[in-house]
Amino acid sequence: MITQLLNDRELAKITSMSTGWVRNQRWRRKHGEDHALIIDAVMIGSTPRYRHEDVMAWIDGLEAAND
Repeated sequence: MITQLLNDRELAKITSMSTGWVRNQRWRRKHGEDHALIIDAVMIGSTPRYRHEDVMAWIDGLEAAND
């Protein structure tokens, strides 16, 4: 099985957020601040990528706003 890796722009598109939000969340997580994006990035050199299946599992685990 081939694992699809997503860049910041692709993750932002899937989540309907901005690339700035994705980058800010990664920075906040790295520095121990409150964050919503709890997915570990796969680093290819200094370039972060996200496993598609991790992203979808994270989205599936989010609570609905009205719950």
